[in-house]
Amino acid sequence: MEPNNENLRDRLLSRLPQPENLAEYRKEVASLLAKNEKRLRIEKWGSGAMWFFVVGLSIVFFWFSGQNTNPAKVAYLGSFACFWMIVGAVEVLKHFINRTRVELLKETKQVQLQVLELHAMMRQPRAGTVG
Repeated sequence: MEPNNENLRDRLLSRLPQPENLAEYRKEVASLLAKNEKRLRIEKWGSGAMWFFVVGLSIVFFWFSGQNTNPAKVAYLGSFACFWMIVGAVEVLKHFINRTRVELLKETKQVQLQVLELHAMMRQPRAGTVG
């Protein structure tokens, strides 16, 4: 391995909590995940509300553009409705990305805790060993 990669590896391993602090770290992880879940629920409600608002607004713009006979106003109202639909779709997409990020964080922390538990078990002296 290159020295730069070993340096990065050492820095990443130094950030891992020590097995002595495993119970405290487990509590921190649980609170972090709970906070992320709460924020995700709020974001889900907000993005859903914004999506319904944008769809309703776009329907109104399309309705008025269909009632109008001036081609410039029809194009303006139609493009404005499309713009707001894109804004709403971006907000919903941001929510899906954040939800996936939280799920990935949850799984990563689960694996990290399992590795730390294995390290702690390996450091404990075994019963029946001499020395």
